[in-house]
Amino acid sequence: MIYLDNAASTKPRKEVIDTMVCAMEQSYANADAIHDFGHRIFLKIKDARKTIGKYLKVSPERIFFTSGGGEGNNIILQGIINANSKLKKHLITTKIEHPSVYEVFRYYEENGFKVDYLNVNKDGFVDLDMLSDLICKDTIIVSIGAVNSETGTIQDLEKISKIIKDKNKNTYFHTDFVQGFGLPNINFNKIKVDALTVSGHKIYAPKGIGAIYVGENVKINDIIFGSNSANGIIKRTLPAELILAFSKAVEILAKEDKKEAIHSQNFKINLAKKLTEEIEDMKINSLLTEKSTPKILNVSFNGTKGEVLTHFLGMYDIFVSTGSACSSKKGNSRILAAMGLNQSELDGAIRFSFSNENKLEEIDEIVKRVKESVARIRKMK
Repeated sequence: MIYLDNAASTKPRKEVIDTMVCAMEQSYANADAIHDFGHRIFLKIKDARKTIGKYLKVSPERIFFTSGGGEGNNIILQGIINANSKLKKHLITTKIEHPSVYEVFRYYEENGFKVDYLNVNKDGFVDLDMLSDLICKDTIIVSIGAVNSETGTIQDLEKISKIIKDKNKNTYFHTDFVQGFGLPNINFNKIKVDALTVSGHKIYAPKGIGAIYVGENVKINDIIFGSNSANGIIKRTLPAELILAFSKAVEILAKEDKKEAIHSQNFKINLAKKLTEEIEDMKINSLLTEKSTPKILNVSFNGTKGEVLTHFLGMYDIFVSTGSACSSKKGNSRILAAMGLNQSELDGAIRFSFSNENKLEEIDEIVKRVKESVARIRKMK
């Protein structure tokens, strides 16, 4: 099997699985319980916050655990918008956000808010002049994802943050950092964000666990209610086994991120080069520079259908996707359309995404099977 859908979910590391199993066997008390056993779990979770906060370079006390990126984005966006909506009704996001961000803004737009969706250029970079022009005194929040989940484009968060705060220091800046988590060159020491979202299953941790950071001075309402206090603004019983597994994944990431980025970039460039050499009438939709994550390569094969090509490759035990797993069954990519791809390019787009499990020697087999599959699909037309 060759697994190339790591932007959707990664294989948990053995050390992470071992940590989770150990926690289920030995650290199973409720962190909200008043007895000593519960308090010991609370302290372990507190240490996990420190590990994640240290890696992200944000305050650990302002890390709150979620079930993943989608829930985290909803909690941040709805909580901030609801808390600040009595006097302000303006929101800004982009045309290329993940559905868990984009659909939140669509909901508020349908319920009377003024929402502006920023354009992007052919490489997927946000129109910063448009951003600057749109921010006003009524703008509650700007939400711009750090790394696009379909193409891998990395936005200039430092520049975006400066534009927002220069125009209106009271406008909050949120970034969906789910696909950026693990990139060693994005430093929140230098980037002023008010809130961000991460998820565990993109970095070799289990599904069902993620985290948000919310700055101390951010006005945010609870949207999940209950009496559990151990997780601050998100009232729920904390899954210690998932949190400790997540923390272990981050601990390893802190040591391995640079090496893994180099490995994935090498794999990405070699795969793109080989595909270009072997297959005609195709288009690389991802940048091959440091302005795109090493982990994602989006390619359009004209004269094919991405979902058909995905199934063909699956017959060879090669697993890719047509885009974000959360929107891959909804037809043409909204993100690629916003970047100006034509209909043939939209139809034939697939996403390869990489991890430390992928080996360079797999590339010849991948290209061979893609070439065969593309040729067969083109003949079917």
